[in-house]
Amino acid sequence: MEIDPVFAVAAGLSVIAGLLMVTRRNPVYSAIMMLVAFLGLAVVYLKLDAPFLAAMHVLVYTGAILVLFLFVIMLLNLKPEEFGVEYPLPVRGAICALCLGLFGLLALGIWNDPALRQPFKETPPGFGDVKAVGIELFGPYALPFELISVLILVAIFGGVVLAKRKL
Repeated sequence: MEIDPVFAVAAGLSVIAGLLMVTRRNPVYSAIMMLVAFLGLAVVYLKLDAPFLAAMHVLVYTGAILVLFLFVIMLLNLKPEEFGVEYPLPVRGAICALCLGLFGLLALGIWNDPALRQPFKETPPGFGDVKAVGIELFGPYALPFELISVLILVAIFGGVVLAKRKL
């Protein structure tokens, strides 16, 4: 089984950007790393023959959600001294070891699952096109879809309230 190099680079870039996103203290740098991770995931969608999902990912997540995050970050106008204190090196090492251990347990469980050792099946015709996504999104997942929109509105409202409290 041969791995597509574009897929491997995009997936690796997404993972590295995701790790950098959660390890940066500056929220603007974290948002930039989130942008890189989102774009890498869009390339992965393209390589999985889902161009509509890739386009929607770029438009919705990269174009809307990330801009919303940057808007809230800029609205809060955090100073470097407000980023919080860093954990000491031994605590960061222990957290890293815990995360690696949990990742190892997860990888071991996936590796030992016989169902995942089967070769990948071809994607069905119409996978990732507008009709298939619409049927899934507004069929069984209509309620979670609407709840996410309410959650995003509450997050915006919370960001504005927090920003106004500092004035």
